[in-house]
Amino acid sequence: MNALNPVYRVGEQIVEAIRTHSKITRNDALGKTEKLFEYVDIGANRMYDYPHQLSGGMKQRVMIAMAIALNPSLLIADEPTTALDVIVQHRILKRIIEIQEELKNSLIMISHDISLIAQTCNKIIIMYAGKIMERGDIDDIFYHPYHPYTLGLKNAFPNINILEQNIVSIPGSPPSLINPAKGCLFADRCPFSQTICREDEVNQLEVEKGHFVSCFFADRAEEFRQLAQNHDIWKIKL
Repeated sequence: MNALNPVYRVGEQIVEAIRTHSKITRNDALGKTEKLFEYVDIGANRMYDYPHQLSGGMKQRVMIAMAIALNPSLLIADEPTTALDVIVQHRILKRIIEIQEELKNSLIMISHDISLIAQTCNKIIIMYAGKIMERGDIDDIFYHPYHPYTLGLKNAFPNINILEQNIVSIPGSPPSLINPAKGCLFADRCPFSQTICREDEVNQLEVEKGHFVSCFFADRAEEFRQLAQNHDIWKIKL
């Protein structure tokens, strides 16, 4: 919504980006922009519209077109489907995956939507307050989570296979990062934290091949998985 210049036609903004970084004529840049619009499922005639004439989903796709205009080896998508309805989300997500496969580039997806990450990525990093809590392959993280924060995220995400379920959010709020506390930054919201969590810095531990977790009690993961299913365990005193 805020990335496009409101007084320039959307196509011109992509032409400008192409010509700024490539030795190419204006006509060639226009031709490439037309192809980019078609690539993201927008009619080429819409490249002559102003941003306010496009829907939110179309603006998102224009930004994707601009992002891939120079054939980048790495595409970073920061909340690419935020504030879009589910149908438009699906279309954009599908197109991002297709683009990544066709261009053979790498993709970093940044999102609070764990289901979005599951559909688009091979590896996942779970972060909290700027720190890595857990990282590994998608299947390992989803089916064998180790960190209490990961367990809390799974609890807060609905399962379509379970009709009756209580979605439980993690109590409390993220900490201030102006003067971060010692130890694990998730300790104050973690139902399994102990004194050591608040006093000592925890290092990443490889619990399985390629699967790392930052928790002093990684050896109790199976116990935590069982306890985390009890929603009352998350009703901690803050």
